[in-house]
Amino acid sequence: MASLPGTGAIIAYNASFERSVLKDLAAAVPTHAEALLDMAKRTVDLLPIARAHWYHRDQRGSWSIKAVLPTIAHGLGYSELEVKDGGEAQEAFLEAIRADCAAERRWALAEGLRAYCERDTWAMVVLKQKLEGAT
Repeated sequence: MASLPGTGAIIAYNASFERSVLKDLAAAVPTHAEALLDMAKRTVDLLPIARAHWYHRDQRGSWSIKAVLPTIAHGLGYSELEVKDGGEAQEAFLEAIRADCAAERRWALAEGLRAYCERDTWAMVVLKQKLEGAT
């Protein structure tokens, strides 16, 4: 926790979900509860901003970041990733922590999760820039 800044906004997409995870973590890990709850308070949601200022027909009515991102940054989607969405990320994590998961498989799952998380993080940067008009 010491490596995270204690001030500034934390940008998320569908922040209510992210805030709930941070609050659940605070309850599960009391030694970090204060910092986690502070992070939840500082979390800013790009979803309502995107809804107010962006729509592309290829979203087909969806406001998920998986639908919005490729319409803002062509070629920057999730379809080519090993882990493509939050459900697959949860499954990959649960498989990786199993005692019978082979080391090579665990490594592959970790790489897939890193690529997915990197894409999600970069999506927030790209979306923020687009919405600010700084493409």
